This record gives sequence, structure tokens and C-alpha cells, in this order.
Amino acid sequence: MRRLLATLAVCVLGCSAAAPAPSSPTPPSAPVLPPPQSSEWLTSLDREHPLVGKVWDVNAQAFVAPTLVVPKLAAAKVVLLGERHDNPDHHRLQGAVISELVKAGRKPTVVLEMIEVELQPIIDAYLQNPNATAAGFGAAVAWEKTSWPPFREYQPVLDAAFAGKLPIAAGNVSQSDAKALVKQGISAFPAERVAALRLDRAFPNELEQALLGELRASHCGHLPDKYLAPMALAQHARDAQLAQVLARAGAKDGAVLIAGTGHARGDRGVPYYLKLEAPDSSVMSLAFREVQSGQEEPTAYTANEGPFDFVWFTPRASDEDPCAAFAPKSK
Repeated sequence: MRRLLATLAVCVLGCSAAAPAPSSPTPPSAPVLPPPQSSEWLTSLDREHPLVGKVWDVNAQAFVAPTLVVPKLAAAKVVLLGERHDNPDHHRLQGAVISELVKAGRKPTVVLEMIEVELQPIIDAYLQNPNATAAGFGAAVAWEKTSWPPFREYQPVLDAAFAGKLPIAAGNVSQSDAKALVKQGISAFPAERVAALRLDRAFPNELEQALLGELRASHCGHLPDKYLAPMALAQHARDAQLAQVLARAGAKDGAVLIAGTGHARGDRGVPYYLKLEAPDSSVMSLAFREVQSGQEEPTAYTANEGPFDFVWFTPRASDEDPCAAFAPKSK
């Protein structure tokens, strides 16, 4: 159980997913809009699904051209690009959106969930090097020593950031801090940090219950109830930390968040804390969603996945059963 808890502590909703097989293709370095044709997708499952490549405007309840989404995103102070971590097409399209925002005249800070805030001095030092490149960014921050998917899959995001000469910010709490919260509660943090992240405030009960239910479901019923609230606390800490970085880094020219869809959802994710950190900041969220075989109604993907402004559909990276990891090992 201790081993399970340690694993779960860093796999809160919207955080790191299992890395794909090393044989996954290397993303191209120059993403463009509109979305690729079926032969250009990096992922292969359900490429011919009728929703693949389409963008659903949640508020208008209608499909819109990808090129028409960018002006709406560009008008917002903060843009949230929610992903499935192990889908390389999501990172290629995130890079494409960032490139289009730059073309629209924006110079946002790119905030990465994948990097812990304590590593910001390393990022700053690397960006000050006149020879720094997007390709070398992963080695500079020791990306491959983390549990995130390979850096090559995220490189389109960094390619776009470097091409646009955009600031880059680390956004997440450390894994050690997340584990400490799960084990010790808010006593794991100094009082001033608890207050800064607003972890001492009651979360709206309806949203909290929904989060607890999703945590239970995402762990296939194998997470003991006594761990649900601590896991939820770690999720709140991540959302609050990301919001704090977005508000600070984007105060002048705005910011773009690269994170899991759980953080990008408008009700209980990062936007909840952004309203407290920077109440006057406008926020737009775009979630990249994998299609499912036989599910062709776009509203079915948004009903239980939280509110977003737009949903961009892609093929799937894997058909692996997420509950298989919890199945009893045969002797």
C-alpha cells in the first residue's frame, strides 16, 4: 500500500500519464494550422473517426475551423491548452497554437506543468545562453530523469516558444511536495505557503465531491477512501501553484499553460484559482481530446470532462486499459 500511495501521489488528475513506447515517432519541428490530414497524424488509433481534426466550440455548440479559434484565444490574457500527456499529437498542436498566437501579435509566457517551480533558475540561466536551443532544453532541465513522456514529444511546444522568443516558466509543485501533502496534509507546508496557495480555504463542496468521485473512478475503485481527500489536496495545490505562476508570469503579456486537461477545466481546475489570483484576467481553455470508437457525438466528450471553451479531437495514442495496472498479479 505504501508503494501504491507513493505512485498515486504523483499521478493526480491532469498530471503525468504513463510514457508511451520508445518507438513512438518523433514529432515534426514546424507545426502548422489547420490540423494534419489523416496520413500526418503521429497517433494511429481511430484516425478515420469522423471527429478527428475537428474543433468543437462548447459555448456555441458548433464545430468551428481551427484557424478561427486562434483569434478568440489571442484575445484572452491566459490560454490553457489541456492535453493527454502521452499523446504526441497534442503537443504538436499545442506548438501550432503557440506559433499562431505569436503570429497574431501575442508574446505570452509559456508555463509548463512538467517542470517544478524550484527549477526556474535553471530555465532562466539556460535562456540567457545565446546558444540555447529548443532541442537542448530537455537536457538542461533533466527532463528524461522525470516520469513525463520523452522530451522529443514535447519539443514542438519548445520549438514554438524559442521561435517566438517567448519566456518560459516552470509551473508545478515538486513531486516531493505533492507526496508530503498526501502523507501529512497542509502541515507539510509552511503557514505562509499554505496561505499563498489558499489551501486553508474550504473548496466548494459540490466541486470537491465531484473531484473525489473522479479520483475514485480514475483509480478504478482501488484507492482507499482515506486517501481521496489527501489526493484532492495535492490536486488543489497543483492547480493553485499553476495559477500563481500564470498570474505572475503573465501579468504583462499574458501566458499559455501546457498541462493536463484536469488542470485546464474551467470549474475546479486552474481557472478556479486564477479568479482568486488575478480576477480581472480573461481566460480561454482548449482541451485536446482523444476520440473513442463508436462515440461520434461531441457533447458526449464534454459532459463528464469538465467545462472547456473548445475541444480539439485527435486520434488515440493507446488502447491500454488504465485499470489493468490495478489488477492482481498472477503468481
